[in-house]
Amino acid sequence: MASLEHIFPGDSGAKAGCADADAPCARAGCTCRGLQVLMRHFATCPKKMAPGGCARCKRMLQLFRLHASVCDRPDRACRVPLCR
Repeated sequence: MASLEHIFPGDSGAKAGCADADAPCARAGCTCRGLQVLMRHFATCPKKMAPGGCARCKRMLQLFRLHASVCDRPDRACRVPLCR
């Protein structure tokens, strides 16, 4: 969850995240690169809504659902897609 919030920093004083795909991340053990690749795939996958779907897109939707269930930010402060 921390990596997901890291690539989508909120307006509530969060530090700038890893929105720049070309800049290296300074966080130790950061998994933001993999999440960014997964997000790009999710945004463009034609099988996302097809019967049976796409395993990678299902994983991203699971992450979004998990984040939404534990997010404590006000509606407009959270920038993670599909949060509220």
